[in-house]
Amino acid sequence: KQESNKADSTNCEKPKPLNPNGDSELALLMRKMMHTSESLKEMIKQGNLPKEFPEEFLTIHTAKPTDSETKKASFDGFASNYVSNMKALYASPKEELTKNYNAVVTACVNCHSEHCPGPLKAINKLKITE
Repeated sequence: KQESNKADSTNCEKPKPLNPNGDSELALLMRKMMHTSESLKEMIKQGNLPKEFPEEFLTIHTAKPTDSETKKASFDGFASNYVSNMKALYASPKEELTKNYNAVVTACVNCHSEHCPGPLKAINKLKITE
């Protein structure tokens, strides 16, 4: 038993899927978006401008969800709103960073309120309060 635990602890390259059915393209993308948002929050709080828009986020429209029922008819509108707000954030002057960052978080909240409410608590923690 110790040897199997040891083998598991050294195999750090591929984490276990969070979903018992495996990780979908959309789930993996959303985790990257969350990680990026957490990094952006810290960067903006320190007064730094974000560098380059993550082009991978444009795949939000085509990424396959874990459950095909997740993407309702309104999903593409929410996705477009998210992308638009992200692009605005990356083009922001320094004095508008917080406002534009919070608009991105609001776009996430709006979508997840309708499509997948599970991560809403974590998403709401991303907001920067002044």
